[in-house]
Amino acid sequence: MRPAARGEGLISLMLALSLSLGIVLSALHLTAQAGLLHQRAQQQSLLEDQANQVLELIERLLQQAGYIDVTVPMAALPARPLSGAIDAADNASVASGQIPSVLTKKSVSLASDVLVIRLRGDAQGSVLNCAGFTVAAPSGPTDTAGLSILYVDLDTANEPELHCYFSGASQFSSQAVASGVLSFQVRLGIDTDNDGLPNYFVNGSQLASQVRQQAASEMSLRTRIVAVQIGILMRSTQRLASAVAQQPLRLLSELEPACLSEADPQGEVPPSQLKSYRLHQTFEKIIFLNNSLRPDA
Repeated sequence: MRPAARGEGLISLMLALSLSLGIVLSALHLTAQAGLLHQRAQQQSLLEDQANQVLELIERLLQQAGYIDVTVPMAALPARPLSGAIDAADNASVASGQIPSVLTKKSVSLASDVLVIRLRGDAQGSVLNCAGFTVAAPSGPTDTAGLSILYVDLDTANEPELHCYFSGASQFSSQAVASGVLSFQVRLGIDTDNDGLPNYFVNGSQLASQVRQQAASEMSLRTRIVAVQIGILMRSTQRLASAVAQQPLRLLSELEPACLSEADPQGEVPPSQLKSYRLHQTFEKIIFLNNSLRPDA
């Protein structure tokens, strides 16, 4: 007589299915996490690439400031501008159709600054503006053909991007040069003892105030700029699949007290101004000029 079946086969099957289901769910979870990490790493890489392109562009422009065509006799060269070749404006932007030297429009993104660089071309076409076009030789110290103005604006989807405002063939034009630039900050390094090194750094408003206090016979402090500190806050251009815990971000690190004319007005960006489903990162660099901006140099 055969013994009665005890049902062990069914129990074993159910246990095996349960274990298999657990393994499958764990694998799906790990796959999803790997996908999130891959997306985040991809966005981080794109963000860093954009930041490096921005800093390289600004460095190229600044190192062309104050350039003089050595192939032309000094007597035949147009006079240098008495106000220098570099300027900045705090919490500002460029209004469409506006005269470039008048920056009255407020910034559209986190009180971003404006950087103004006046380039002087040569016959060889070796000087390029912020849009990559050749700058012609200047006709005089007030020639605006070499103006390159960098500022933050919004695209059609209200995403911030760094724009280049430049002189075209017949009029001034604006062109986006980098996406994801949420904030753009500028400090100018002033050399007061002619050793080629900055004695202190100021923002655009502080420099304008100091220039107003100068005597009419004094050479503008803008001609004593020898370095520029750039700070940019980048934001990834695509929405992440999961939220990111945001921390306060400082746009520009503090310099040594001896290098600051007064307390830095640029504070931290609070998490409330950062999007939870985007990556954010700050980048900064101090760029030294290649050429003097002084008219008598």
